[in-house]
Amino acid sequence: MVMDDPACDSGPRILPDPRLQATVTDEQGIGGRFRVHDDEFLVDELPLFEPSGKGEHIYIRVQKEGISHRDMIGRLCRAFDLPESAIGYAGMKDRRAVTQQTVSVHTDRKNLPDLESIGLQVLWADRHDHKLRKGQLEGNRFSIRIRDVDPLDAPRAWTVLNAIALGGLPNAYMSQRFGYRLNNHRLGAAWLESRWSDLLDEWLGTRGSPFPSSESGVRTDYDNGRYQQCINDSSREWWAERAALQALAEGASPARACSAVPSVIRSLWIDAAQAAIFNRLLSCRMRAGTMEHLVEGDIAWNHGRGRWFRIEGSDMTAEDRARALQAIEVSPTGPLPGRRMPTPGKQIDELERQAAIEAGIDWDKMIEGGGSRRGGRRPLRVPVTNHGLDAGTDQRGNYIRVAFELPKGAYATGVLAEIMGANAVEERGWLSTSQG
Repeated sequence: MVMDDPACDSGPRILPDPRLQATVTDEQGIGGRFRVHDDEFLVDELPLFEPSGKGEHIYIRVQKEGISHRDMIGRLCRAFDLPESAIGYAGMKDRRAVTQQTVSVHTDRKNLPDLESIGLQVLWADRHDHKLRKGQLEGNRFSIRIRDVDPLDAPRAWTVLNAIALGGLPNAYMSQRFGYRLNNHRLGAAWLESRWSDLLDEWLGTRGSPFPSSESGVRTDYDNGRYQQCINDSSREWWAERAALQALAEGASPARACSAVPSVIRSLWIDAAQAAIFNRLLSCRMRAGTMEHLVEGDIAWNHGRGRWFRIEGSDMTAEDRARALQAIEVSPTGPLPGRRMPTPGKQIDELERQAAIEAGIDWDKMIEGGGSRRGGRRPLRVPVTNHGLDAGTDQRGNYIRVAFELPKGAYATGVLAEIMGANAVEERGWLSTSQG
């Protein structure tokens, strides 16, 4: 099903919505709300391996609720009196959830400090011979209750959940990748094209993407050149913005002010530009009915091995390929443009370049000037396994609960968007009172 996808707004600097513009089925979303209560969004990290029982690192299985990833790492550092480099983790988990995950601590101490007192419940602990690295997980299991729904809509929800379990979940980047204003890709495009004034105006001013009304004053100060006042009035969430504002207050040019932006933030912008191209390509493939099929020129993804391969020259027979596609063992891939991105065949290459044009991102600058981006390929779909659903009424009201497992890097909100509808999963209530 194709969703509304309006053309670019007036003006050459306004780019289209970067999110996925298609759905797997024609079923109308059931609506509702999720994450109404933190203890109704459960995440259980699936480990890639078990600790060996000996070594210099303690592996600790922790459960947390209402604690951000950064906060958890800080609490562990203080509890063990160690630097952040001594802490390892496989993935970052949501704050507004009850999550279980494994962390590693490089320490020779025999006993654990009291982690319960800092909000971390210890489920088990064991030793291992190396640090837990980012990405060293199989995936995550989710159990999510959707509220403000009619339990009688459970069959409709099951139809959608079962459809994506059979054919795969579109592996789209969700709104988290694009920031609370859905404009990180616009900032990335401006950075790639060296449009420094445009970048600052979009990021800091009022003449760009929608923003919360609480930011009207500080953004108006920027528009009027009152940079020091802007710094004084900005919230602590504007720590990165203040770096650019401080440079402007000291008389720096727009280019130098943009260079003052922390590199981690600039990386997020480039990542979002990549993601906008990928989502546009995925939307195109879904419209054409080829998300689940390999076509001439495709580069395929082997889900079991976690790597790409070219279908031309592979030893897979047509029958093997058909079976692997149906079992979601193999899938087509989409582009993550960068210096070392594998280039597909001509037909697919042209399609991907067209997706970049439609996304408003300069393909050549993305390939050549995307900073340190090596580039790569991302599967267009991922398997959804061990799925289940139930519904009913409890002391909090009506609910439909969905449970499923996803591989690492996939978004649970992608599943919810298919079931509830894309607008229902947006957590930007400020839009109703936004300015700009």
